[in-house]
Amino acid sequence: MVGFTELVALDKELATTPTLSLYLDGRSENPAWRTAWRRALKQEETRLRSLLADAPHAEREAFGDAVALLEQHLSHRRGALDAPGWLGVVAGGEVMLDAPLRGTVPTYGQWGTGVALAPFLCAPSTSQDAWVCIVDSRAARIFRNDEQGVHRVDSLRATPLAEHGETMGAGRRGRFHQATRGGVGRDAAERERRAARVRMLHALGERVRALPHAAAVFVGGTPQMLDEAVAALTAAGVERVIETPVLGARARVNEIARAVRDGLAAERRAQDAQLVEEIERLFADDGLGLTGAATTGRALDERSVQVLVLSETFVAAQPEVAEVFVRSALAQDAEVRVVSDEASRALEESGGAGALLRFSPFRSATVDEGELAGV
Repeated sequence: MVGFTELVALDKELATTPTLSLYLDGRSENPAWRTAWRRALKQEETRLRSLLADAPHAEREAFGDAVALLEQHLSHRRGALDAPGWLGVVAGGEVMLDAPLRGTVPTYGQWGTGVALAPFLCAPSTSQDAWVCIVDSRAARIFRNDEQGVHRVDSLRATPLAEHGETMGAGRRGRFHQATRGGVGRDAAERERRAARVRMLHALGERVRALPHAAAVFVGGTPQMLDEAVAALTAAGVERVIETPVLGARARVNEIARAVRDGLAAERRAQDAQLVEEIERLFADDGLGLTGAATTGRALDERSVQVLVLSETFVAAQPEVAEVFVRSALAQDAEVRVVSDEASRALEESGGAGALLRFSPFRSATVDEGELAGV
């Protein structure tokens, strides 16, 4: 899966090269829609040809060659795209990018120098890196989830100390102490089992904290051990611990992968909602937040934007404006986020665009005008 950093690098490489970028919505829940992307491709081709009606003959020929090359490249695909979204880039007489995308994107084509960037941000982050801990009273298993799938990294066992030497309560020559009979022996054995679990959870926290890659840690297992495992990881200083009750002690690889995918998506939705709420709160308090396409555009012109936020609806409805906004934000080293679901609908009520600011150019202008009026 291509990432946004790689796409920006390709855009810089093609900054002076006529380029065809094509995003396609690859969803096909209905079997009858499996080839709907082909109709969408033709529609975008027609739209772009109409925009080039008054362009020089050489440019129209170059566009036609790029379209023909892309269609030839896709001719072997008889059914669906097999991905929620897809991006193709053609430049310099070759297909530079044939990239399935993890999330849906609006169907959109662009002909010009460089690559269209804004629609890509509608798809969720391609990173699925995460650690997964499955814990029961006897063992803790650690898995890694990444682009290659799910694989076990380590296993830790809750081993009573007595198992390293004599059997608990065993005397010499195989005889047992009388004290092991009855409740006293059982209580001692249970205490040692609890102590073994505590040692295992402590070791788990230390092991996970030492793992490379800053990624979310999902924790599943038996209900009796889940809270204790989360507490042990948190106490060890592990960040982004996500309690995942849906993962039982016998969770399979496909269940782990699905839980990670759904959990990361839920985390992203919560972050999006929190970000939009923060922007709206700061805007209401006349702070370093603003909403609305017009004011966001002005702030971008003043190079005062720290985080640009767009709704996916805004990107789909106004892709050219969104592209200008995204490029302006990147030029001033601002973060760019496209939010979806509830966060997108909330931002859409305020115009579909907003920003967190480094400083407020509008407030400064108002103050200056007031000071001048006083003079």
